[in-house]
Amino acid sequence: MGTTLDIAIGLVSVFFLLSVLCSAIHEALAGVLRLRAINLAQSIEIMLADSELDAHVKQSPGAADTAAPKSSPLEQVMKRAARRAVELVRTRVMPGPLPSPLAAKLREHPLIKDLKYGWVGPSYIPSHAFVAALIDTLRHVPWPDSAAAPPAQAGATPSQTGAAPAPAGDAASAPLQQASDGVPSPQASAAAPAQGEIAAAPSRDEDPLDELKQIIRSMPPKSDLRRALATIVDSTVKDMREANIRLERWFNDAMDRAAGRYKRRAQLIISATALVLCVGFNADSIRLAGALSRDAVVRARLIAAAQEIAKSPPRAAPQAGGTNQNEDIMAAIAEGSGARSRLAGLDIEITWGVKAPEHTSVPKLWSAIAAILGQGIVGWIRGVLDRLMTPGILITAAAASLGAPFWFDLLNKLVNLRTVGKSPEPYEPPKGAGPDSSVTR
Repeated sequence: MGTTLDIAIGLVSVFFLLSVLCSAIHEALAGVLRLRAINLAQSIEIMLADSELDAHVKQSPGAADTAAPKSSPLEQVMKRAARRAVELVRTRVMPGPLPSPLAAKLREHPLIKDLKYGWVGPSYIPSHAFVAALIDTLRHVPWPDSAAAPPAQAGATPSQTGAAPAPAGDAASAPLQQASDGVPSPQASAAAPAQGEIAAAPSRDEDPLDELKQIIRSMPPKSDLRRALATIVDSTVKDMREANIRLERWFNDAMDRAAGRYKRRAQLIISATALVLCVGFNADSIRLAGALSRDAVVRARLIAAAQEIAKSPPRAAPQAGGTNQNEDIMAAIAEGSGARSRLAGLDIEITWGVKAPEHTSVPKLWSAIAAILGQGIVGWIRGVLDRLMTPGILITAAAASLGAPFWFDLLNKLVNLRTVGKSPEPYEPPKGAGPDSSVTR
């Protein structure tokens, strides 16, 4: 029982160190490639993607109306390379939807642009900032019915409204008559907005909720976003505060789905990293268990290392906290370096490097390939394939992908179980000592 427990503690210690190393590598990659910010941008594009709105959003005033500041050729090359890197990550590492003009316009809003960190965008947006920026962005889009009459009167003929039609001559001469007197008419002022503006600013006396509903009604009828917003801000909404609460809940629900999507992608990256590390280190759990069962010195060294490891819990992984946590690249590198040093200090023949196996089943085929690619490359390929087909390495890779917190908790339980030791045997009194023979010590 004692030897079996020691072997289990040694294996769990190795699994824990490999898990820490995998998590550190993923966190460093996520920080450099800004995977969390890209995931947030894709989630917003999923929310706002609507082909019915693209033509109208592109006509709205913004960055396209102003000349871009001149930059040096080096800055242009760097920006072009950054955009290509983002597109590569978007299409290969984290595939997502096509870019949405409305989402791009939303990211240019000052409330969102001020949260930007790095070369991609913000990795976290508060719900209230998103709702305020979305409403303001929709307000400045030239919708087809933005200058039309209210829905109850839009498209109604004079006979339907009960109003007498005005003579054409009077309608045409009234603005001209007032303009000749030097006083522009209210109709002419309202019909001719200032240059560079889409529409006049809403009146201060106008209810913000009515303005929001009017914006939603002005959107194209076949728009999916209009239908979603009209469902959220329906007739049961009494004031703007309730509308903001519903819109924020809509955004938070989307961010919950984004967090789940990010965790699934992180798990895939960690699993692939674990497989690469186990192949590179030749971390064969079956071979390691056999070595621990035969060598008491190595087993004792692993037990001492496991007791030290159990005293310091691993740092919480950022992907466990959803989308509102940033990566700490330097802390991840330090933690990964510490795990690598501890793994090398165990002296259990887990070293980096791939060697070709001594025997092969098809020597002629490998000889022909070696004549084309070279003996070194073919030897490396043979070593990788041989390790990929080793059950012990696959078991270690699957174990390392479970995460450091799981193995740390299990390691603590096993170390505590070993520290407690063997339970005492029940006390049996000698014969004739008394009637009660069930007393235990």
